[in-house]
Amino acid sequence: MVFFPLILVMENRSSISDLLVRALDNLAQEDFKRFKDKLSHFDFKGNGNIPQGQLENADRIDTKNLLMKFYGAEAAVDVTIDVFTQLNLREADENLREERKKVLSQEKEKTAKVEETRGNDRRWDLRPCAEIRHAKEQGVDNPSLKGSDYQKKYREHILEEYQVIEDRNARLGEYVSLDKRYTKLLIVKEHWQREEKEHEIITRGRKHAELMAHQTSLTTVSVLFDPDRNRESPRTVVLLGAAGIGKTMTARKIMLDWAAGKLYQKKFDYVFYINCRKINLVTAQQSMADLLLNNFPDGVRPTKEIFEKPEKLLFIIDGFDELNSVLSMEEVSLWSDPFEKKPVKTVLCSLLRKEVLQKSFLLITSRPTALEKLKQNLKFPCYAEIRGFSGDDRKEYFHKFFGDEKKATQAFNFVKENEMLFTMCFVPIVCWIICTVMKQQMERKEDLAQTSKTTTSVYLLFLTSLLTDHFTDSVQQSKTTLWKLCSLAADGILERKILFEEGDLKKHNLSLSTIHTLFLNKSIFQKDTECESVYSFIHLSFQEFFAALFYVLEEDEKTMKKSLSSKKDVNSLLKIYGPSKNNYLMLTVRFLFGLLNKERLNDMEKKLHCKTSSAIKLDLLKWFEAEAKKISSMPYKGSEELLEPA
Repeated sequence: MVFFPLILVMENRSSISDLLVRALDNLAQEDFKRFKDKLSHFDFKGNGNIPQGQLENADRIDTKNLLMKFYGAEAAVDVTIDVFTQLNLREADENLREERKKVLSQEKEKTAKVEETRGNDRRWDLRPCAEIRHAKEQGVDNPSLKGSDYQKKYREHILEEYQVIEDRNARLGEYVSLDKRYTKLLIVKEHWQREEKEHEIITRGRKHAELMAHQTSLTTVSVLFDPDRNRESPRTVVLLGAAGIGKTMTARKIMLDWAAGKLYQKKFDYVFYINCRKINLVTAQQSMADLLLNNFPDGVRPTKEIFEKPEKLLFIIDGFDELNSVLSMEEVSLWSDPFEKKPVKTVLCSLLRKEVLQKSFLLITSRPTALEKLKQNLKFPCYAEIRGFSGDDRKEYFHKFFGDEKKATQAFNFVKENEMLFTMCFVPIVCWIICTVMKQQMERKEDLAQTSKTTTSVYLLFLTSLLTDHFTDSVQQSKTTLWKLCSLAADGILERKILFEEGDLKKHNLSLSTIHTLFLNKSIFQKDTECESVYSFIHLSFQEFFAALFYVLEEDEKTMKKSLSSKKDVNSLLKIYGPSKNNYLMLTVRFLFGLLNKERLNDMEKKLHCKTSSAIKLDLLKWFEAEAKKISSMPYKGSEELLEPA
């Protein structure tokens, strides 16, 4: 008896599903194509439209599912009728209206029987169907799925949505289990001092792994909202981290673990995920309830009941730094009604500043570059920072990535012996790239020993993959950006500078755009009574790599005119370098020779669309021959061996 309301809803959804399938099946193929095209531009009651990319290859069943998921079951019928009307498909329009009347009539009969069966027992409240339908259309309440029933349904939906992630290997386009791929990350609650940051950037290999693992103030996701020394739980936590360090993966893992009953069980009844990158695409006005639509299964959402207990809600706002709109306090009028439609900028600002759902909890992920702007929008935030993988975590990641004990051990042991590669594996995205390269080598049955000559190849692959992803339209913009980064790196290496101030960036026309922050980290340090912002490359080895590129790439005349970087003179660099193996320029010079390998030159011209300097190889070989004659103890046996760093 208790399950009658739920059964009625499920039966109703099933009837509507059948109704829509029949309506779409009866369309001619040309009319169905017209229907999908119109649907991709159709904004129903300000709720936006189904993205064209999702509809493009959808068949009739897929289209029905998209309609029900995007608008909810009942509203999906209204949308279909409206589109039929606009396309002048009169027969399809009339048939669907008639079929819906029959379904509603059957629904009323079933409801009447339930009312008769339960008599005067008012333990549950089954409203008339018209009221249910109105509530659903408003997105305010679904009385048939209240309390624990709906929580269970919501958890199941989140489990399904977040249990897999797309494999970053675009060539395969596969999905992998988030649980099986996710590897624990080091999270700290205190900011480092400037000297500590410099020490981390310089340290390499096993020492770097030990430094990462033995940091003070290590914390975990599970205790981020635990009471502090004053016995107060922070209501806003900012989780900072550099590009590719694992912020989004961590946010998704929190969603999954909560839904699976592993995290925050007594703390939060609901956890919602808001993707800032997707918010940038929303142009229509939204309410707080609308903003959460993507979190709910099939558009069914008892938001009115959920919002009555804001202290049991956690909102994960992922990628604050990716927001296009500048969230300025002066420009935004705040509001407190979660059901009133406002510009998305207003909705998000009101949530961040605790004007709406004041007692709710927030977890915000961001790169440090957006921290100052974020601070302006928060009340009493606490901060934590993702630092990456420890040495043991790197090993675990390799085993999860390869899924084969023998191959994982072989690959990890090899990388561990390569100081530079092992150091860079603390960044998850770099760890993924290195694993991908090695896995491809294994699949081609190549000897991994050859990888000892391809450190430059791995770094070049990292660079090309990121530039390709972020500059799909403008080759010139990609080249200009690369040149700016390279000139900054080269100046820094010559001046023995690894932390850059804002003036250094302006000198090289760097504006900390999205692409720049893929390679540069921002750190904020306390200096007397004020804070200072400084920037560094992901790691010193990346600065050395970019510095080498500076000498190898043929400069663009337009870019050179705007740049204030040091004059490009490889002979001056080599003169400073000299014969000492322990010189601070050693890795830059070794990268220099590695980049001049024939394969690397081809890669730069094909993948980066950059011309390389024809004179530099001759200059390097002349220098090598002169040094080889002078110094019998030169560690290289010949010029070919010099062309790739170890």
